[in-house]
Amino acid sequence: MSAPASFILQAQQVSLQVGSRILLEGLDWQVRPGEFWCVLGRNGIGKSTLLHAAAGLQPTHAGQWQLLGQPLQGLSPAEMARHRGLLLQQQHDAFSMPVIEAVLAGRFVHHGGWQPSTQDEALALEALERVGLSSLAAADLLTLSGGERQRVGLATLLAQDTDLYLLDEPTSHQDVAAQLQLMTLLRTLAAGGKGVVASCHDINLASRFATHVLLLAEGQRWAGPAQEICRPAALEAAFGCRFVQVATDGMLQFLPLPTA
Repeated sequence: MSAPASFILQAQQVSLQVGSRILLEGLDWQVRPGEFWCVLGRNGIGKSTLLHAAAGLQPTHAGQWQLLGQPLQGLSPAEMARHRGLLLQQQHDAFSMPVIEAVLAGRFVHHGGWQPSTQDEALALEALERVGLSSLAAADLLTLSGGERQRVGLATLLAQDTDLYLLDEPTSHQDVAAQLQLMTLLRTLAAGGKGVVASCHDINLASRFATHVLLLAEGQRWAGPAQEICRPAALEAAFGCRFVQVATDGMLQFLPLPTA
């Protein structure tokens, strides 16, 4: 499957529904190589559902997703795994294994077997280095903290080496330093020609690192370059509170204020 020049991921009039509740309706949206999108919005607005649908794991109520110019529903699981990866909010491990073996699972789709090559092992170690966990390569997966386990999940995606990275709240279990490291890494991935989409609760992290923002609200949405979307009026409409924009050490920050 070869990519067209324009989009890695494309939503064409996509509607998403959970039970009787419609979360999104008629979404037209594109992710190009080199773009890092953050998806912002209140809890329950549909950020996770959107990512799962884009990964082919959640059915759409209407419309169509395309991955590298091909309808998503027409691709086999193996084809999807070669071109898109999804990091879930929570990592569930049923049994112990060395961390490096968990990361090597990301290489399975490239050769279809459980006998990793020397190159696979080198790529897995490089991925652990990029997320700051190379010292834990031999550690038992079950002994890791939630934040460390989340970064092992990201390292597995890096080893998988897809065109599109979908990440559900990747900073949720991370301390401040790890959040900055992770967001810098995601921005670097995009700068290298990947497409990156991450749901996020931190407006300031999104406005600082993302190239683009998809902001979701009840019955409304805004999509475009981060500096155009992250503005007080749109944020107030989406989150239901007031925001003031301030400059701190040369960086713009959005501070929420209580409603009058």
